[in-house]
Amino acid sequence: MPQGSEVGRRREEMCALRDGTRLRTVLLSPPGDGPWPALLLRHPYNVENDEREGLIDVARLVAAGYLVALQDVRGRFGSEGVFDPCVQELDDGADAVAWLAGLPECDGTVGMWGSSYASDTQFSALLGGATALRAIAATVTPSMSALDGFRFRGGVPELGSSLAWTHYAIAPNWISRIGEPSARDDEERRWRATEDAISTGAAFRPGWPGAAEVEGAVAWGLGMLRAELDSDLHRIGKVVDRIDEIDVPVLLVGGWFDVFLGATLELYRRLHRRAQRGEGPAPHLIVGPWSHSNMSGVIGGVDFGAAAAASELWGDGSLTELHVRWFDAALRDAEPEGPAVHVFVMGANRWVALDEFPPAGGESVELFFEPGGGLTAAPPSAGERRLRSDPFDPVPTVGGAVLLFGSYDAGPFDQRAIEGRADVLSWRTEPLDSELTVLGGVQAVVHLATTGTDADVVVRLCDEYPDGRSVVIADGIQRGSAREVDDVTGAGPRRALAPGRDEEFVIDLWSTAHTFLPGHRVRVDLAPSSSPRWQVGTNVFDPEGSGAGAVPAEYRIGHGRPRPSRIILQTVSQKRPILVPLSTY
Repeated sequence: MPQGSEVGRRREEMCALRDGTRLRTVLLSPPGDGPWPALLLRHPYNVENDEREGLIDVARLVAAGYLVALQDVRGRFGSEGVFDPCVQELDDGADAVAWLAGLPECDGTVGMWGSSYASDTQFSALLGGATALRAIAATVTPSMSALDGFRFRGGVPELGSSLAWTHYAIAPNWISRIGEPSARDDEERRWRATEDAISTGAAFRPGWPGAAEVEGAVAWGLGMLRAELDSDLHRIGKVVDRIDEIDVPVLLVGGWFDVFLGATLELYRRLHRRAQRGEGPAPHLIVGPWSHSNMSGVIGGVDFGAAAAASELWGDGSLTELHVRWFDAALRDAEPEGPAVHVFVMGANRWVALDEFPPAGGESVELFFEPGGGLTAAPPSAGERRLRSDPFDPVPTVGGAVLLFGSYDAGPFDQRAIEGRADVLSWRTEPLDSELTVLGGVQAVVHLATTGTDADVVVRLCDEYPDGRSVVIADGIQRGSAREVDDVTGAGPRRALAPGRDEEFVIDLWSTAHTFLPGHRVRVDLAPSSSPRWQVGTNVFDPEGSGAGAVPAEYRIGHGRPRPSRIILQTVSQKRPILVPLSTY
């Protein structure tokens, strides 16, 4: 446990659920008898770790006068039962909150905090009917939808992050709980076979795993990736269209290079719109130059400065201190501090405070693709460029908003190693005469014809430095057959592409906050794949996701009228007061 903070007592209890299953819960209480408001963390990763090295200093929460509860979810580590990801968390979360609120040392009010799965458990508890839950602090959360970075992106399965989670984070404890030795040995053999497939790259080739056996956790994850986009399986534990049930104050913390950035921002936008109508509390938002697991401020080889770290923030205390102030305001009626939104502007490398994100008064800037590789403010004359999409030689993933394994780190990595490939096309502006700040949405519109019956389009927004480095800032993907599918609900048809026919692809690169400095260039890369991040497309309409029949295909990218491929950036002027650095507030 972090030193220097006062904890009166530590004890372990078993929280009994409605079906009799008991969950291990570590209770940390301040000195004295209470009662105190309680803060609850629930996840499947062994909560003992959070006593020593969690993102939030739990000892500091206790010292601030909170009863802190750390709980292993059902079927994990010290808790009883069988782990059923997401499905179990609505009833279990509601029961856990009610149990905690009913303890003699609790005053009946509960807040929840946590990142990733531990953010999902917060919203699940609320949607499950946890009436004592009065505030949420969710970091890098996928809770809005399973279809926008969690299991899919643009209709393409998030194969890499699914394997990273199920095989590495979930399977080991899952396997260790198998009681019968021969069954456990068989499952360990299947785990090793999956590990071999990941290390050799076989797991990312079309058609894997085929008839091969995989361990139970991975089989579950692959089953989710094969489910229809509008399946109820993707709604379980997600907010989706239940935004009106989120009736407590919500703090959202995200990262520009987090795989769940899109879901975090969409949840913020919907809560913000509802608050503007007077129908709920206003959400608060913090987004830093962070990934899913790196909030140090040094990422992808770029050092954004000491104030970019979650341990420092904007010189006003750590993320832990911000949580203390958040829960003091939400649970103890303390006066809320400062503006509702804080975002870190990369390039300029400073925090700014805003009333909302994106800020009002921004301007959409369109930059058009030229056949010769230029990126200009005016549509060029008609033309086209071509590339070959080969499922058996996919473009490697290099950085970006990823959640992978091994050497596949997230962040603003240099793209030059892959930009030289024949299947990667690039467009760039002339060197900029003045700063260009993107503060909001990034979207690409690509006119494409293919010789196949489906196509994937990956687009990256990059900052090209005067020395030639090409650093990824934002990225996205869209599968042609899923262009009409809603990224939140999954509603809408999937249709095959007609070979040779021009189709308009709209690729959502989510959002960013980045200043392109004078002398730099805005660069856009386009590719047919990014592996192992996303499932490699087969160029064949394959709604069942079998991976069978993969064939190479040729893409033709249209330019100029009537097929103006372009990127659309939401920008602000450096002269506007919304970009005054945070230190002046």
